[in-house]
Amino acid sequence: MKKSLLFLMLLSLHLGIAQNNPKVDNYPLKAMDLVVFTFGMDYPLTIGTVSNSGELNFKLPTNISSIPEEVKTNFISDAAFVLFSKCDNSYDILSEDENIRAAGGGYISLSSKENPYAGLFFMTTDENLVPWLEESYSNNAVIASYFELVYVENDFNYQGECTSTVSNTENDTIETIYNYNLQLNAGFNFIEYKIESVDEHEIPSMYEENVFVKIAKPSKITVTSSQSTPPNTKFIGKYF
Repeated sequence: MKKSLLFLMLLSLHLGIAQNNPKVDNYPLKAMDLVVFTFGMDYPLTIGTVSNSGELNFKLPTNISSIPEEVKTNFISDAAFVLFSKCDNSYDILSEDENIRAAGGGYISLSSKENPYAGLFFMTTDENLVPWLEESYSNNAVIASYFELVYVENDFNYQGECTSTVSNTENDTIETIYNYNLQLNAGFNFIEYKIESVDEHEIPSMYEENVFVKIAKPSKITVTSSQSTPPNTKFIGKYF
């Protein structure tokens, strides 16, 4: 009886772990590698796999010694630009010692031997945010989270706040408050941008002169980090 109970407990634990892997709904392709082109199309980095059924298995690389140093130099910038580019005071946020080298991870792409670039994933908690992620000027933001990958050469911690202001019209400015709480490990990390609130603004139409349209823009975004995405993350695919 004790052995049976122990077996059931271990089985339950195993199933619970297995269920933690995120899954792509209605995945139409075969099993592929998940890659990022952080260092250009000639040097893709594998960060995991997607199965025939759409189950994702991330394994973020801890060693990028295969990337030539001159290539890294071309793509790596500093943390002030990579993490705080939207802030009005981006280059005043970090001291020279704090301003480590970093690079944006880019989209998570799908790759196989037959098709090195078969598609990509948007990571968000609400698929209604995808149009805004694709083109933020004329699409509405919604209260939800979206995720990006970032690469840093050293551990990096930062807590603070900044403001992003964009002059919209003569009488209107779009203001977004970013509240950061980052604990990044050397290597690749997921960054979560949680849109906490939105405000409505009137912006000039892209299609008609002297016409204004009402668009919801983020007014407050909380920025955090982790080595994985939360269970409610949806992976919205664009397939080529």
